[in-house]
Amino acid sequence: MTKDDIQQIIMDVLRDYCEQNGKDVPELTRNTPMLGSNSFLDSLGLVSVIIDIEMALNDAGADISLTSETSMSTRISPFRSIGALCNHIADQLGITD
Repeated sequence: MTKDDIQQIIMDVLRDYCEQNGKDVPELTRNTPMLGSNSFLDSLGLVSVIIDIEMALNDAGADISLTSETSMSTRISPFRSIGALCNHIADQLGITD
């Protein structure tokens, strides 16, 4: 698995979330915010997306927990943007490319 694969999984889950919840799909880039006033996700949406991303990664063979104490207690949230989450997941999986 590469960082591009991880990013694609994240973006696919976000698109699916928008479609399932009747939201317009925003332009998704590494800089797309997942938290804060500029995010298209509310708090419940973020939780739902995190769970779906974790499940999709596990289905792809990556054994990872995005709701671990390590993920949830970092000073700077790994969920602040698509790129930040992608980097966090890659770090947890030991992917450096």
